[in-house]
Amino acid sequence: MHEMSVQIPSDFAPFVKRLVDSRRFLSEEDVIAEGLRMLRASETLKYEVEKGFDELDRGLGADADGVFERLHVELNRLS
Repeated sequence: MHEMSVQIPSDFAPFVKRLVDSRRFLSEEDVIAEGLRMLRASETLKYEVEKGFDELDRGLGADADGVFERLHVELNRLS
């Protein structure tokens, strides 16, 4: 693990302390790590959505009727 020392804005300190005190997280580091995981997930989602819109703009989208037909067939198969 790479160690990094950071300072957070003071208005976050009570929030972080409350999360640790309530045993939602074991340490302040765990709170920050979860926040970074959430930020990474958000950034990944943003990238994927932008990529999808770019593909649609280039005409690479799937035909909606075809997608729903395949979904219907798959749901029937699973029933």
